[in-house]
Amino acid sequence: MRTSAHSDTCVAWVDICDSVAGTSARSYIGKTIVIGGRNCQIRGAAPRPGSALCTRCMRWGHHSSVCRSKGIHCPLCGLPHSEAAHQEYCAHSKRDPDTRSCVNCSAAGKTKRDHSAMDTSCPFWQNRFDRDWLRRQFPKK
Repeated sequence: MRTSAHSDTCVAWVDICDSVAGTSARSYIGKTIVIGGRNCQIRGAAPRPGSALCTRCMRWGHHSSVCRSKGIHCPLCGLPHSEAAHQEYCAHSKRDPDTRSCVNCSAAGKTKRDHSAMDTSCPFWQNRFDRDWLRRQFPKK
């Protein structure tokens, strides 16, 4: 991400899979790596405790390991197939493969849902770090 519209510098985020304590990841902080012939310093990022996106049902608020959905859902159209099978499934069911539908916006009754669940224009994606906002979208009955 560019640091500003007129800047020639940018910030890149990289997730380092590590133990819960993060001891190996912390050892990289302050070190320098070369990217594209330029020296880049590694800095620690402030943790942003967001809400999990389930890769099984594509809904925010839980991890796929605890998902209660009976099957997987496509992140592009929300129908019951994988993203890899999207083109074939939608063509077979005479549905336009370019049609997008967000499972989160549909479930919350939002009027604008013509985007995928992972689209940056989705209000759920934009508020993924705001757990209170996410909870308010699905009040308990």
